[in-house]
Amino acid sequence: MLHKCTISGSGGQGSALMAKMICLGAIKEGLKVVMTQTYGIEQRGGDSTAYVIVSDQPIGSPIVENDADIAVALSSSTYANCFEGVVPGGSLFTNSSMVEAPRDARGFRQVLLPVSDMAVELGTVRCANMVMLGAVLAGTGLLRLEVAEEVVRESLGAKKPQLVELNVNALRAGFAAMEKEGN
Repeated sequence: MLHKCTISGSGGQGSALMAKMICLGAIKEGLKVVMTQTYGIEQRGGDSTAYVIVSDQPIGSPIVENDADIAVALSSSTYANCFEGVVPGGSLFTNSSMVEAPRDARGFRQVLLPVSDMAVELGTVRCANMVMLGAVLAGTGLLRLEVAEEVVRESLGAKKPQLVELNVNALRAGFAAMEKEGN
């Protein structure tokens, strides 16, 4: 098993936190994992991308370069790079609340999900990354939902206990949305 992931968004959308949650969950599942990040030139609000490789075998290189089998575009400014970086047979999870004119995917699956709108319905747009993470888990089987919930509880519980249930509910909402669509 080997998954190469690209998770991109604009500053403040939580793409790095989403990637960190995947890493922590992979460790809990006894998998090998490596993560690298890039940031835009702006201090705040610039684009950022996290690259995560999850495997059941040792990982020889931390590089994910236009060969992601799982890609996430949380913002319109990161969409084109994510679209171009998905391998045939891979999956691109697109925040359709932000990406208004998605391209036609050929050779890979594109999941359009209004995660920002869903997050607002849950209480705040700031949990859109967790809605998307739930969708990714349901659509790829990358990690078990229960493991992701455990990671959220452990990661946020000590510092921000008031946000734990919101983020767990966001994970569940994204997971349920993917199951409902039959993806």
